[in-house]
Amino acid sequence: MDLDTIQHDFQSSDEEVRRSTLHSLRHALLNDVQETIFSAMGDENWRVRKEAVETYIYLKPDLRSIEQLLKLLRNEDNAGLRNSAAEALIRLGAQCAEPLLSMVQDIDADLRKSIIDIMGAIGEPVFFTALLVALQDPAVNVASAAAEQLGALGDAEAAEYLMKAIVERDEVLFRFSALGSLGALGKQMSIPAALLNLAEQELFKKAVFDCLGSIADESSYKLLLDGFSCRQKNCRAAAVKALYRVYERSPAVSQATIRESLQLLKENDIITGLLELFNSKDMLLTEALLWTSVVTKDNRFIPMLIEGYADERTASSAFAALKNFGRDAVQEIDSRFATLGDCGRSGLCRLISECGYSQFNDVIQKGLRDSSAQVRVSAAFAVGKLGLITMIPELVLLVDDPDLYVFAAAVGSLQSLAIISRAKILTEVGRFCSSEKVQQRKAAALLCSSLGELNRLLLLIKDEDSKVRSAAVTALGKCRMEGSGSALALSLTDEDPEVRIAAADALGMLLDPTIIGVLEHALNDEDVWVQSAVLAALAKIDPARALAVITSLCADAGGLLLITSLKILQEIGGPESENIIRRYLQNDDQDVARQAAASLKKCTTSSTLSR
Repeated sequence: MDLDTIQHDFQSSDEEVRRSTLHSLRHALLNDVQETIFSAMGDENWRVRKEAVETYIYLKPDLRSIEQLLKLLRNEDNAGLRNSAAEALIRLGAQCAEPLLSMVQDIDADLRKSIIDIMGAIGEPVFFTALLVALQDPAVNVASAAAEQLGALGDAEAAEYLMKAIVERDEVLFRFSALGSLGALGKQMSIPAALLNLAEQELFKKAVFDCLGSIADESSYKLLLDGFSCRQKNCRAAAVKALYRVYERSPAVSQATIRESLQLLKENDIITGLLELFNSKDMLLTEALLWTSVVTKDNRFIPMLIEGYADERTASSAFAALKNFGRDAVQEIDSRFATLGDCGRSGLCRLISECGYSQFNDVIQKGLRDSSAQVRVSAAFAVGKLGLITMIPELVLLVDDPDLYVFAAAVGSLQSLAIISRAKILTEVGRFCSSEKVQQRKAAALLCSSLGELNRLLLLIKDEDSKVRSAAVTALGKCRMEGSGSALALSLTDEDPEVRIAAADALGMLLDPTIIGVLEHALNDEDVWVQSAVLAALAKIDPARALAVITSLCADAGGLLLITSLKILQEIGGPESENIIRRYLQNDDQDVARQAAASLKKCTTSSTLSR
C-alpha cells in the first residue's frame, strides 16, 4: 500500500477502515509511516488509537523515534493523543529511560507531571533519583505525582525522604500523596512529632492513621486509641485498623500495654461508635473489631459477633470471639434464637457444646428438632460432647434422618455416649440389628465397633444390604479384634465392589502379615478400584512385597491402578521406586504423567531430607 492510498484511507469516515489501514502498516518501515501513526494516536475513535499504539510498538522504534513520540505529550488540545503517547512509552518500558530523564526538568509543569507518571508506571529503579529530586519541585502537582510514584516504585529507601518532605511541605495535595506512599512502602520507622501533629487537623486524621498502621511502632498507640472517638466514621475506622496492625507486629510487652489501655473502654460510650463501623465488606476492619471485642469483653459487641458468625468468611474468628464471652454470649444468642438464621442457630449449639454449658439443654433439644439439617448436625454433636444421656432417644430418632450428615452426627454422638451409658446404647444396638430399616442396621454396625461387639459385627457383614455390609466391614477393621481377619478376607469375595473395597481397606488396618496371600489373590479382581484398594492394603502391611508386586504389575497396568502404584512408590521411596516412577514421566496418559512428576518430586525430597 503506497503512502497516497494510506492518506486517502485515513480520511475515511469508517473507523474500521482507518483501523485496518493502521494494522497493514506493520509491514512498512517506521520512518516512512511514523507521522501517520502519530496522527492516528489522536484519532477520535479509541479503537483506532489503540491500533496506532500497537502498530508503533510492533515496529520497534529506536531512540530517535521515542524522542519524537515524547513531543506528543506537549499537545494541549488532544487528550487522546497525549494518553496514547503515554501508553506507548509505558509499553516500551526501560528503553525510554534516557529520553524521559532528559525531560523531567522541563519548564512545562504539566509535562513534568506526565513524565513522572510515566516513570512510575514503568517502574524502573533508574528513575528513583529523579523522583526523589522531584519531591522538591515548585509545582505541587509535580511534587505530589513524584511522591505517589515513589510509593508505586516500592523502594523502601524513599521512606525517609517522603517523611522529611511531608514535614517541610504544607500543601494539602502533597501531604495526602506522600502519606499514602509512605504507608504503601510499609517501612517501620520512628515517627517525628510533626507528622503525628497532623492528626490534630480533621483533614489529615484518616490519612495519618492509615499511614501509621503501616509504619508505626507501639509508641503511637495512644494517638490511635484517641482516634477511636473521632467524629468522622472513616477516621474511627482508620484508627481501629491501624491500632490492630500496630498491635499485631508489636512485642509481647507492648501488646500487653495496648490491651490494658483498650480494656479501659469497656462500658464506655466509645464502644457505641465502634459498633457503627461494622462492615462485612471491609475484612481488615472486621478483624480489627473482632480483636477489639475480645480485648474489651464489652457485651455490646455480641450482636455484631453473631452477625459476623453468619458470614462464612468471618465465622471462625467470630465464633472464637463469642467463646471468649462465655455464658453472656450464650444468653444473648439464646434470647435471639427464634430470629437467627440457620447458621446462627447452628452456631449457638456449637457454642454451647464448645463451652460445656449443659444448663442450656433446652436449646440443644430444640436444635435436634430443627427444620435445618445444619442445626440438627450441630445439636447432635453437642449431645455427645456434653454427655447428655437423657437425649439418647432424640439421637436415635435422628438415625433415620434423610440427611447423611445428620445421620453421621447422631451415630457419632451415640458412640461417645456409649462410654458413659453402655447399657442404654447396647439396648438400642440390639433393636437396630433386627430392624427392617437399612439405616438403623448401618448405625448398628458403626456402634458395634465402639462397643467391641464382634459377634454382632460378624453377623452384619453378611447383611442382605451392601451398605450395611460395607459399614460392618469398615467397623470390623477399626476394631482390630482377634479372629476378624478371616471374616474380612471372606468379604473380599463379596458381590458388591464397594464391600470388597471396604474389606481391603480394613485388612490393611489389621497389619497382619498372614493375610498377604489373600490380598495378592484379590489383585485379580475384575474391578480396578478394588485392585487399587488391595494394593494399598498390601503396601501398608509389607512395603517390600508391594514393591515387588508393583514392579511386575506396572508393565501392564494403566489408569487408576498405575496412579495408585505411583503413589505407593513415593511412600516406599528408595532408588528402585524412583527408577520405576521415572519411566512414566512422559506417559501418554496426562494424569499418569502428572502423578509420576509429583511422586518423583516427593520421593527425591524425602531422600534428600533423610541424608
